[in-house]
Amino acid sequence: MSSFRTSRSLRNVGAAFCVALVAACATPTPYQPATTAGGDGYTTQQIEANRFRISFKGNSLTTRQTVDTYMLYRAAEVTLQSGADYFVIANKDVDKNTAYENYGDELAWGWGGGWGWRHGGFGGGPGWGGFDYTRPINSYDAVADILTFHGQKPATNPQAYDAHEVIAAIGPTVVRIGPAPGAPPAMAPVGKTM
Repeated sequence: MSSFRTSRSLRNVGAAFCVALVAACATPTPYQPATTAGGDGYTTQQIEANRFRISFKGNSLTTRQTVDTYMLYRAAEVTLQSGADYFVIANKDVDKNTAYENYGDELAWGWGGGWGWRHGGFGGGPGWGGFDYTRPINSYDAVADILTFHGQKPATNPQAYDAHEVIAAIGPTVVRIGPAPGAPPAMAPVGKTM
């Protein structure tokens, strides 16, 4: 009987650990550089001396507004890092990406349309009994080409942003994760592709 209790207790601890692990991962993408190609976070690419391509990709818990705001914040950072004062958005796009998660009466969930099996064994087949549910999982990514300039922004250009003002206005709302002790700074030099 004692080994049964120990086994059950270990199962409960294991289940609690899995729930805690999933909960820890279930947060919106913080403001951070993308660590892999196509990964969540921001990327910066210098195209010309004063032209940059900025992007921010969020996970399924990151709102469209947050993705757009973080891309704008990154544009302001790059502008100041390059020694300029304001930037003009030459073009901008925010894309909605949709994947699908399937739930069925047997193992049947996954990304991009689902995977797994349905109604295995004898007596099963498509459309036979059970519960089946598919839900969309949306995420967003924003990309913009910006031009950076010195001096005061032109008051007549609605696509122009004062980088100092953007940093001051948006900075307090930006959610970051702290670097590991002894880690190098998160921002790479301007002109490098991250």
